Amino acid sequence: MLHWALSAAAGVATVTSGSASPPQCVRSGIYVLDRERSDDVQKAITSGVSGLPNTDYFSRRLRKANTVTDEIRISNSPIRFSIKYETRPQILVLKSGEPTQWKLNDGQVFDVSAKANGEAVLLKFHAADNERTTIYRIVGPQFVEETTIISPRLSTPIRYQLLYNQAKC
Repeated sequence: MLHWALSAAAGVATVTSGSASPPQCVRSGIYVLDRERSDDVQKAITSGVSGLPNTDYFSRRLRKANTVTDEIRISNSPIRFSIKYETRPQILVLKSGEPTQWKLNDGQVFDVSAKANGEAVLLKFHAADNERTTIYRIVGPQFVEETTIISPRLSTPIRYQLLYNQAKC
């Protein structure tokens, strides 16, 4: 059994394994979203911003930065990590933690950095008013993407998980 701990504030990810299947490194490939087993990201964002004053602009920005696509392409090497969502520009980062700028189609700019521990890759997205931490890992046959969004504007973090299956050629 895998136990996953993430400290979004410190940006530290650790993985420990129990008696179930051992953790595997993130494999390069094409993955297809399992919508039935994944969380509803838009619902998570709506719930996270509900009751907060003046959230329209903030909510729209969160939604645009956290859109779900049916397919992702992963490239993972010892030095670099790359992820390409269907509708967004490719993210290419060094695993050394050095930040790089990434710009969404709507003009939002994020500083993105990556860390890897062998079994998982952690990407941290910094914006002016929020921070998103996404952990990518393999659990059994599935590619798992776990995201936590924190902001001084949010009373509690927004969390969601997406599950992908490796595409068959």
